[in-house]
Amino acid sequence: MLEKHGVEPEAKHYTCVVDMYCRVGRLDEAHKLAKSIHVENPAEGALLWGTLLSASRLHGRVDIAQEASRRLIESNQQVAGAYVTLSNACASTGEWEIAHGLRSQMKQAGVVKDPGCSWVEIRDSTFVFHAGDLSFERGEDVLRLLRELEGRMKERGYAGGSLGLVFFEVEQEAKEEIVSLHSERLALAFALIVIPKGITIRVMKNLRMCKDCHEAFKAISGIVERDFIVRDVNRFHHFRDGSCSCGDFW
Repeated sequence: MLEKHGVEPEAKHYTCVVDMYCRVGRLDEAHKLAKSIHVENPAEGALLWGTLLSASRLHGRVDIAQEASRRLIESNQQVAGAYVTLSNACASTGEWEIAHGLRSQMKQAGVVKDPGCSWVEIRDSTFVFHAGDLSFERGEDVLRLLRELEGRMKERGYAGGSLGLVFFEVEQEAKEEIVSLHSERLALAFALIVIPKGITIRVMKNLRMCKDCHEAFKAISGIVERDFIVRDVNRFHHFRDGSCSCGDFW
C-alpha cells in the first residue's frame, strides 16, 4: 500500500485483514496480527477486537474470545456485547459454569444488555417490536403465523431454540418459545402479513442477530419464497431461497 499507492496502513486496514483471516478460519493468524497492531483510538480498537470476538465465537475458539472480550471490557468498549458473546461462546463448547459465571459478573458490574428492538417501515409508518411483547396491532395473527412457520421449519429439520444463546434451567419447549419471540421474528411475521408478496421485506435491528434467528430467517425465506433484508448492528443480511448473503459469518 505504501510503496505502490502512497497509503500508510492504518488500524482500519489491518482490521480488514483480520476479518479476512477470520472468514477463512485462520484465527491464529488473525489473532497474531491483531496483537501486533497498535491502536490509539478506542473505537478503532473496539472494531478490531469485536471482529475477532465474533469470529472466535463462530469457530468455537474460547481462548481467543476470552482475550478479545477482556480487551473490549478493559477499554470500556462494547462491554455488554463482550460479556454476552463470550458467555455464548463458552456455552456453545459446553463450558456452562464459565458461561454462568460471566453472566453473574455482568450483573455484579451493573452491565445491562440493551433490550432487543426491531422495526419495519411500511409506507409512511414505522412499526417497532420488542422481544416477547405481543401487545402491538395484529399481535395474535403474528403469533399464529410464527407457530405455523415453526412447524413447517421443523418439518425441514430445523431445531429451534438451541443455537448461540445461554439459558439455565429452562426446558426445551420454553427455550423455543423465548427464541421464537425475538424482536426480528415479530417484525418479520408482521411484515409477511402486511406487505404484499413480491416486495422485499426490510427489517432493522439494534443488536446483533442471534444465530438461531439467522437460521430461522434462512429457512423461512425458502418456505415463503420471499427475500428479506435485515440490517443488524454488524452488517446487512440478504436472505433468499434458504441462504444468506453473509455466508453465515457475521
